[in-house]
Amino acid sequence: MSFDFAKTIALVKGGLMDPQATWNSYLGENPDWQQTAVVLTGPLIVANVLLSLLLSRMLGGFAYYGYASSFPAALVVGLIMAVIGFMVAVLVFNFMAGPFKGQPDFSRAFAAVSLAAIPAWVAGIVGALIPWVGWMIALAGGILSLVYLYRIMPLALKLPDDKRLVHFIVSLVIMIILNAILGVFLGRSMVGDEWASGKSSTEQRSTASTRGPGFIGELQRQGELMEQAGSDVFDPPPDGKLTEEQVETYVGVLRKTRAVHEKYAEDMKRMSEELEAKKEAGEQPSAADLSKMYGGIGKTMSANNAEIEVVKTAGGNWAEHLWVKEQLRVASIQQGEGSEANAHNYDLYLQFEDQL
Repeated sequence: MSFDFAKTIALVKGGLMDPQATWNSYLGENPDWQQTAVVLTGPLIVANVLLSLLLSRMLGGFAYYGYASSFPAALVVGLIMAVIGFMVAVLVFNFMAGPFKGQPDFSRAFAAVSLAAIPAWVAGIVGALIPWVGWMIALAGGILSLVYLYRIMPLALKLPDDKRLVHFIVSLVIMIILNAILGVFLGRSMVGDEWASGKSSTEQRSTASTRGPGFIGELQRQGELMEQAGSDVFDPPPDGKLTEEQVETYVGVLRKTRAVHEKYAEDMKRMSEELEAKKEAGEQPSAADLSKMYGGIGKTMSANNAEIEVVKTAGGNWAEHLWVKEQLRVASIQQGEGSEANAHNYDLYLQFEDQL
């Protein structure tokens, strides 16, 4: 097994110009995953990360992993995150084939994700060439890869027609949530020391707030909010008593959080009904539908973190918010008994009970 440059070029060209024939031909070879890694996946991941970083730094274009201060650090972080993201996609789509009556096969799933990702990998390089609007090209490539992923998975994993849509949606949701979690914690841990040693706190905040477009930007924003919330500290009063102002603020946060959840539920219900209507009409999801679905997953994470977002965007203290929540919970469970603080806090709880 050795690298074949001509084979790589043929697969990339075919994956862009004649994808269906290329998929059928390559999957028909039943390649093992090591062969695909050498001839396609490895070269394109390295080319995508290396060239997009290099070109973006030379020309001011777009690159997802441009936040580390030095080029070597950005390259290492980019390669690690790209490999992790790719492997998560392969593992999730392959594993979920079983519950949806497909035929899990790691090597075929590996090949399918690699072939589907060709537009995204190439668009990432092209996007880095163009300042200001390069992210639009990268986003378009990502959306096209989603469309290809939806089309190629049934071919690779023998999914029944009536299961392909639900398999795709469930797998995509799991994959992106896992990537979001890994991205927030691994990305921060890998570049955190470098930021601390090479930049002032003001420069670190400025760099951290530079976000990618759409869904990627939403994940970055949510990561920043969680990081800010986790750094909050609060020293509770020795007597453990809440103030009316604290409870009013807490109630306001709950009201706004519920509004976010209601809006999210409405949006998700409408999207689900639209997709179901198309399925009943015998239509396949379009690129626009998959783009909405992709963005909708960003909304899922935003809705899950709505309480944090309401607190932090108002300049609140997350640690104090959690303390107030706990004091009210204990007071309600004990019904004001057990301590002077419980009695005091329970009176406040009863005052705002219909809003809690």
